[in-house]
Amino acid sequence: MTSNQFQAATDGAPRAAEVLLPSVHPQVFQQTVNQADMAISITDGQGNILYVNPAFTRVTGYASDEAVGRNQSIVSNHSMPRDFYRALWQTISHGEPWSGHLVNRRKDGSKYLAELSISPVLNASGEVLNYLGMHRDITDLHRLESQVRNQKALIESVVDAAPMVIALLDADDR
Repeated sequence: MTSNQFQAATDGAPRAAEVLLPSVHPQVFQQTVNQADMAISITDGQGNILYVNPAFTRVTGYASDEAVGRNQSIVSNHSMPRDFYRALWQTISHGEPWSGHLVNRRKDGSKYLAELSISPVLNASGEVLNYLGMHRDITDLHRLESQVRNQKALIESVVDAAPMVIALLDADDR
């Protein structure tokens, strides 16, 4: 992220580095955001993308120049009910953070499960100026957790159906 991109993305709002980390130079803050492993995007109040970090590009397939200026919905799979999206927008537009899981869509059309957090960026009067979105692809983690649950259920069903007594003893045969 260049200084101009960072300033444009936060135009009218206090710079996050100055508000959150007053002792950290803004350039260090910018480098940190650029090198973060989490996909980070900054949008305007309507969800139009102002900035994405390199991790956003790695996760979604959208390069910065392809994403900036477009609505955040470019990564939405639109698989959730409309009421879900309404509730999400109602939460963040009232200045409250939101976090949860969504099925998103990459540029190539493939789907992934995203763990997402959206934080409103407020001005001194408490009005929403921008949104900070951070997400990561948890598809593989979710798949592994499902496999573990399935294997546990299988083992439990085999043990429950076994016509024998299973006793657990300690080293002293107690």
